[in-house]
Amino acid sequence: MGDLALKTGLIVDRLFEEEEEEDSLDVDSGGSPEDDEILNIARCLRKLGDEYNEIIQSHIKNLKPELNNLEKEQCSVQSVEVFSNMVNQLYSNPEMQRYQQLGFEMNLLRITVALGLGIAKEAPGLLPTIKNAMVNYINSKLLNWVQGRGGWENACAQ
Repeated sequence: MGDLALKTGLIVDRLFEEEEEEDSLDVDSGGSPEDDEILNIARCLRKLGDEYNEIIQSHIKNLKPELNNLEKEQCSVQSVEVFSNMVNQLYSNPEMQRYQQLGFEMNLLRITVALGLGIAKEAPGLLPTIKNAMVNYINSKLLNWVQGRGGWENACAQ
């Protein structure tokens, strides 16, 4: 599972690289097959997160106290905890209940991606903290699910 955890970090890094270059997800990387695979998974995660983007954006303002905590706790264990609490708050929001048919883990993954991208837009200075928190959250809460699906390629294709 170590390789899968490492791959999670590469995918999250690529997701945010692509966010900076908005249209570059639509261009082939021209890299190795592994680079192309990471790019394709990042594209998939972006699409999954985009479906929740509108809902998440409307709630980011309500999460301002948590954002302030993230700023205080940058790149620390506490920042992962703060991010995790934000994901859990959003998951328990009644608006998110209409997506329950997708399954618990898929909902958490979509919320994690949309929240991370949303925070990065709202507070670009938190990007290293957000990336770290996302990777840690995914690796601690969702990695077994990803592995059970046969890896990132299959988990994204769901």
